[in-house]
Amino acid sequence: MPTDRPPRLIRLVRQPDDRGVGVFAITKDARTQYYVYCEIRCDIGGRGFAVHRLGLAELYYVRIGSPIESSCECLGFLRHGYCKHVQGLSALIGHGLL
Repeated sequence: MPTDRPPRLIRLVRQPDDRGVGVFAITKDARTQYYVYCEIRCDIGGRGFAVHRLGLAELYYVRIGSPIESSCECLGFLRHGYCKHVQGLSALIGHGLL
């Protein structure tokens, strides 16, 4: 992953409710994007999430496992092999927030 890029910040805005739906935000360059997420079943290992950016119709399925097992359906991941969704959810899980 390139190191010359400005850092992204992620924060958990709302813990999952009784239906499992929560909200996180990713901030970069003073611009914040909000995402609704729900943990979903993942039969191939790791943890699965359905992630939807508020204001857009895109829904991404994200799998968080070991670095080699993590994946996302977004164009960034498909092009580069990493993305803010995987990095953000991995950070929240790593800090014990999810």
